[in-house]
Amino acid sequence: MNNPLSGIFSSLGHTVVVTGTDTDVGKTYATAALAVAGWHAGRHRIAVYKPQQTGMRGDDPGDVHDVARLARAAGVPSEALTIAEGQRLTEPMAPPPAAAIDGVELLPLTTHVAKILELQESHNLVLVEGSGGVLVELDEDRHTIADLAVALQGVESAPAQGGADVPRAPRTVQGQASTDEARGHAVPAGAASVGDVLRPAAPRADGAGASVSTVLVARPDLGTLNHTLLSLEALQRRGVDVAGVVLGSWPPEPDRLHTSNREYLADLPALDGQRIPLLGAVPQGWGSTSR
Repeated sequence: MNNPLSGIFSSLGHTVVVTGTDTDVGKTYATAALAVAGWHAGRHRIAVYKPQQTGMRGDDPGDVHDVARLARAAGVPSEALTIAEGQRLTEPMAPPPAAAIDGVELLPLTTHVAKILELQESHNLVLVEGSGGVLVELDEDRHTIADLAVALQGVESAPAQGGADVPRAPRTVQGQASTDEARGHAVPAGAASVGDVLRPAAPRADGAGASVSTVLVARPDLGTLNHTLLSLEALQRRGVDVAGVVLGSWPPEPDRLHTSNREYLADLPALDGQRIPLLGAVPQGWGSTSR
């Protein structure tokens, strides 16, 4: 199986948050392609985490299982892959209404941060696949996948043996009251509250690249330019470090519209002085014939 995102990992961090401009844009296929690209770049301990898996009942395989299946079909050994879900909800809709129908509370953002930090300790690549688009809510406090990315960026990292990054405690702000422990929410060690982990870390003094990157997955169809620019603006306004855009469902026979959109996304205008590259395109149903 060809690797549509080969050679991009020099610009990506220890943890990669995968979000989208919408639902069904190809995030799962893009996440699998990132896992394959990471493996070929020397990231041989790979974890895939889905904070909220909706539309699944019982032990039915979810998105992380599809990522693992596709990665294995592309040659990534099973023993190199760890998959995990934060919470599973039965209805195929956004997490808040799905949780309301199931009669459960959504896990707080801090629980997802703590789980990702735990995965970081034993893996040199952690892929976090969001649900739906950039601003889909993940918890009862209306935190989004963009907030999760900012929280993870607020975690200090230090070089470990073998060049991997090992997370330290998130930065804290003196004098800020904590309400999360009173609610029974898991808070990462060293963080007073969710507000603490939502503060981006200062640039690393050693000049090394960011340890957390976010990849935005878009579709190549009509409307994608507006959706992509709006999503990028929303991410950047929140301080998210966007590594680039991936087209997640590139058609086998692209027409003039598809190629025009791809050319535009490959040369996006700078947003707040930052150029966002097009990292590649993942074909529709990439690897699905390997079931």
